[in-house]
Amino acid sequence: MRLAKTRMPIRWSLVAATLAALALIVVLRKNQPSYEEKVAPLTVAGAIGAPVTARNFEVTVKRVKLARAYRIDGRYSNDPSQVVRADGVWLSALIEATATREAGFLSAQLRTRDGRLYAASGGDRPRLDGVNLAETSLATGIAASGAYFFDVPEARLEGATLQFYWGLGAPPGLDHLLDIDLGLDARALAELREQAVPELDMRTRTDQ
Repeated sequence: MRLAKTRMPIRWSLVAATLAALALIVVLRKNQPSYEEKVAPLTVAGAIGAPVTARNFEVTVKRVKLARAYRIDGRYSNDPSQVVRADGVWLSALIEATATREAGFLSAQLRTRDGRLYAASGGDRPRLDGVNLAETSLATGIAASGAYFFDVPEARLEGATLQFYWGLGAPPGLDHLLDIDLGLDARALAELREQAVPELDMRTRTDQ
């Protein structure tokens, strides 16, 4: 004798719940941060003129200036002065910085409104001992005053921010990245351009 086949009733509520759970898993996976996002630097916002504190340092950006070129001392005492020209325009940021936990290096980069990054020029361009802080080691607890210099296309200055991080090379992951609003709107840039000189004399010796 053949047994009659019995059909299990379909529990549509269970099917719907399962589909909803699967859809939620897909959404969560899509929104899950990537590895790069998980280890990205931790941004700390700040403004020009105010001290901003990171894990190992504190920075105050006092003001920014524009110049087309700098005239600096020759390398040796008998050398003539040199003119250091920018491919775009020189933006200098006058700052005060203090290493708060350990000695080391403070790096800076300019971030334009479209996300492009311009690293600060090296310590030898312009070569201004005691002024250019690029690649300069900071002592713990001793404030250092000086400037970072950026060779930037003039058209990219509006809306740019100034970023600082601890160490040389790229910003370290899971560490603080200060992002300072320089207030570079159209009006501020117009004033900076009006104040800019074709050649800013930065010489310390007058015999050149």
